[in-house]
Parts: sequence; C-alpha cells; structure tokens
Amino acid sequence: MPEKWGGDGLWGEGGYVEYYEVLEHLASIDPPTGQLLQVHSHALGMLAHVATDEQAQEYLVPIARSGQRVASVGSESVPGKTNRGNSTSELVRGDNGRWRLTCEKHFASVGPGADYLIIWTAVPGEDSYDARSVAILVPRDIPEIEWINNWDTLGMRPTVSWGVRINDWEVPESAMFGHSGWFEDSDPRTFTLGFAANHIGSARAALEFTIGWVKERPHLSTDQIIQHQIGTMSAYVQAARTSLLTAARAWEEHPGAAAELASVQTLVVAKEIALQVTQQAFDVCGARSIFKRYQLEQIFRDTRTFTLHYRVDGYVRDLGASLIAGDYNLRGNGGVAPAPVAGA
Repeated sequence: MPEKWGGDGLWGEGGYVEYYEVLEHLASIDPPTGQLLQVHSHALGMLAHVATDEQAQEYLVPIARSGQRVASVGSESVPGKTNRGNSTSELVRGDNGRWRLTCEKHFASVGPGADYLIIWTAVPGEDSYDARSVAILVPRDIPEIEWINNWDTLGMRPTVSWGVRINDWEVPESAMFGHSGWFEDSDPRTFTLGFAANHIGSARAALEFTIGWVKERPHLSTDQIIQHQIGTMSAYVQAARTSLLTAARAWEEHPGAAAELASVQTLVVAKEIALQVTQQAFDVCGARSIFKRYQLEQIFRDTRTFTLHYRVDGYVRDLGASLIAGDYNLRGNGGVAPAPVAGA
C-alpha cells in the first residue's frame, strides 16, 4: 500500500528489494505461504497503482486496515484459451447500461479465504484482449459467485487454488479499476520477480536441507563428490538470489523497460536453478530422503508444480526478440509479457 494511504510503500517507491527479500525468505520456509502473500500483496499493489482517491478510500484502505485478503484471478477455464489475446471472458452491457460480468476462472490462489477477488477480464471491442483488459474488484460473498472445489494437485496444495464462476453480476462503477488496457501500457511489470523469489526460496530450502542431511552422515560429509555437488548448488542459489536483488534494485533506482528486462532474466534463471537444485538435492541425499516425513519431498513437489505456472519459453522468446531489437521493450511489437494470472 502506498505511503500516501497509510501503507509502508513496499512493492513500489523504495520498497522493492525489501518486499522480494520477504517473499524469498517465506518461500524458503513454505513455498505455498510465500505464494499466497505474493498474490495478495501484488493484487493490492496493482490496484493501488491505478486507483482513484475515491476507490482507495472505499476499498483499499479498509482492506489494509482490517487485514482482509485479495486474490488475483486471471486464468481462463477453456483449454487452449490461455494464450495472450485469446481469453474468453468478457463484460456485456445490461439493459440499464451497467456492465455485467459472467466468467469462469481457475487457479484462484487465496480465493477460498479471500475477501475480494480481482477478476481480470476485458470490455468488448476489436482490439487485442490485452488492449481491452480491465480489473474488477468482486466481493467474495455476492450470491452470483460459485466456487469450484477441484484443487487436487501434485504440489502447492495449501494454496487451495479453486476455480470460480461468476454468473451475471452487475458491476458497480467504482469496482472497475483503471482504463482499458492499463496493465499492458502502464503497470509495473514486477510480478515476474514474485515467482522468481518463490523459486529461489525453494532452491535455498533444498540446499539448506541437503547441507543439514549431509552433516549428520559422516560417510557423506567426507565424500569429495558430495562436497563438490553442494558447492555447486550453493553457487547456483547465490547467483539466482543476486539476480533477484539486482532486478529489484533496478526497479527502485530506474524503473522501466530495463528493470522489466532484468526481471524476466531473473525469472528464467530462477526457474532453471530451482528445478536443478531441488532435483540434485535428492541425488546428494539419496533414497532415504524420499520419505514424506522429510521436507525435501514437499519442496520438490511444490517447485515442480509452481514452475508450471507459466510457459517460460514465451518469456525467453520475448527476451531474445527485445535484445535483438535493441529497445528492451517487452510490451511492444517485439515482445509482450503476458497478462497476470493467479498462481497455482
């Protein structure tokens, strides 16, 4: 929440580094908890970025003061319809001229325990979906909401990311945030660092588990191959964490396209390192570490699940296209970062 409305200014102004340090630390303890905080904080931060003073006083300040929770819900329900520009949920005008919302979304992390949902959708038109996108703040207790309890997954289970249907809800004028397409043309694209922070925290947790496991077993701790593997894992985690803090600092010092580029680079590195380190931890610790009573099993499941949240190849392509173009523009014709979706 911005300081002008009584917040601490995290995820903005001078608070990017501190915010992502908190997320990374929480993920090193429990990745789902880190993701839930990231969804809520980033959702509220995005709204604060475009809210009018009237919207802030009606919604955002009361939410922050009372400790309410906000979920960001953007993924579509139809397979093959999650690509940029192809989303299916849209608003329609009612007979009285007011917008009415009907949609089905999935991966609503925080959703079952949230007080409000940000629904990402679009007004009708011929432009691309992202150019028409808007954010609507929906109270969770309206009768038009139907929850879909289908969260039975490999990992990230405590996020309880149910699906949600909204059936013909009349949208109050004050509940629509930002102009059409504001996420595409004006939102700080730092949500990638939220995912990166979670991956890095998970990798650090796997590394710390591995070190503790090896210390308790002399036949492993004196093995030079094991020592080499742990040294390599630590270097990878340190490199990823340094990248995270560098990108976060870039948002504090010179926000814009270069900071967004650094964030995407960090995301790519964080995913690869998290997958590699969590898998290598099993190779070092051996078969006895696979039992569910040990934390490593959950770290591995959560990492594998959460890294499926997005298709990183698209980010890499956009990254390469921007570097070739020389303008570091991940929103323009050379390459556009996809719209936000709820975390798995």
